[in-house]
Amino acid sequence: MIGRVTTERVAPQSAALRVTWLQCLAPYRWTAGLAGDLAVLDLGCGEGYGAAELARVARLVVGLDRDARVLAQARRRYLSPRLAWAAGQAEALPFPDGVFDLACCFQVLEHLPDPAGLLVEARRTLAPGGRLLLTTPNRAAVLAGLNPHHAREYDAASLAALLAGFFPQVELLGVYASERVLAYRARNRALVERLLALDRLGLRRRLPQLLVERLHAWGTLAVRSWLHRRVPELAGAIGPEDFWVGEGELAQAIDLLAVCQAP
Repeated sequence: MIGRVTTERVAPQSAALRVTWLQCLAPYRWTAGLAGDLAVLDLGCGEGYGAAELARVARLVVGLDRDARVLAQARRRYLSPRLAWAAGQAEALPFPDGVFDLACCFQVLEHLPDPAGLLVEARRTLAPGGRLLLTTPNRAAVLAGLNPHHAREYDAASLAALLAGFFPQVELLGVYASERVLAYRARNRALVERLLALDRLGLRRRLPQLLVERLHAWGTLAVRSWLHRRVPELAGAIGPEDFWVGEGELAQAIDLLAVCQAP
């Protein structure tokens, strides 16, 4: 949210989070190959860069987010007759039944204590045979439970089990990363683990939630900024080509991508 420190929304302007932004951009670029001349809903569009990417090829893209201030920024930044913006909750979409051919919901699911509302609404607003594309961090690739903004983290089995209750056909793919990215992530993880080791009493588990969220955001920005200064060639060498979506060993994916077919 604007007005407080957070690392849950990234944008092309996020210098310290540039690698994370490239990771988040990869599913949108892959989705653009499926979105030609379609009506697309971007659920939880955030800063709007992904909706703008899809609007290059789609007939119409509606970016929906609960934060009207973020949407106002996106509306000013991305100008296209194929783009529209709507404020609202993913669990109560302000759209009629069956109006979208394709829906995207990238890096949102893990924030929801009860994702059923989102999945029901996504299915309702899809045209017959439409698809929901959904990404979430792969539990195997993160420090599980560290991010206080995450209500639940998923592995391939738990994600597939959840989605099967709402969609008759679900295919799981992965967002994969190059050796450069994996080296960057390993250095970042090592720094985070060193910092966590200083909290011998587990104080982060006893502090108020809001304070924990702010400390997590500040810590993330501090670690990334230090890493970029200390090893500039590591982050600087990473580009869009270092992330891709496809089939593979899902345990090795950094994010999971589900393709859910509506009835």
